[in-house]
Amino acid sequence: MKNEVKNAIIMTFVVIVILVIVYLTTAIFMTGEIGNNKKDDKNDTTTNNESQSELYDNMIIASNTFNQKNEEYNVIFFHEKDDNDALKNSISAYDSSQKDIKLYKVNLDEAINKFVISKQQNSSATNYEELKINDVTLINIKNKVITSYVTGYENVISKLK
Repeated sequence: MKNEVKNAIIMTFVVIVILVIVYLTTAIFMTGEIGNNKKDDKNDTTTNNESQSELYDNMIIASNTFNQKNEEYNVIFFHEKDDNDALKNSISAYDSSQKDIKLYKVNLDEAINKFVISKQQNSSATNYEELKINDVTLINIKNKVITSYVTGYENVISKLK
């Protein structure tokens, strides 16, 4: 009986030591919870979250492209996963400049918007089912009709300015 208790205590101690080692390894190497300067991380995270929240204002799904209340508005189709800071900065600058024409955003990385991604484009779509996007695209819609269709990072960025 004494031998069984001794084995149980040793086994419990070994399991606890293993759990502590796994936690410390994860905290140091994977999450950076231990060993990083937390003040710098907090500031970077706050700045990053602020820019992300600006990027996500006025988000719509692709099927609502022609259903906005405004008479005239712009819709930008983009991939959030693309690391194009110039495009993200242009979108943020457009939003903060209080332009008369509102900018709505469609994230093509979301599964609900995948149906518009195509190898070709359709610049004369009359409803969301006809939309075909193959690159970053900025569409101007006036009275539920596409009046401008701009594709490509450089063209979209210059149009947003």
